[in-house]
Amino acid sequence: MQLKGKRILIEKPVRPDNGVILTEDAQASLDAEFMKSWSRLNITAVGDEVTMVKVGDQVYIGSALANCEIVDIDGKVFFIAYESNIAIVW
Repeated sequence: MQLKGKRILIEKPVRPDNGVILTEDAQASLDAEFMKSWSRLNITAVGDEVTMVKVGDQVYIGSALANCEIVDIDGKVFFIAYESNIAIVW
């Protein structure tokens, strides 16, 4: 796989399963709260035009995360964001 352009691939953190079965609305609400805590997301791939970050960097995307594409690659879920969406690099 080769990412193109100014895109970055970020692995979606996995929320621990608490074993409780929730309604779809309750699950969506819990996921939204969990998502707010994501302040350091790991970059797993960068496009061929990315210059600001590298694989392994941790970034904060902020509210732009809600507009990212979501892809499943080999059973793992990733976000595809643009380099310009990065607000903080650690």
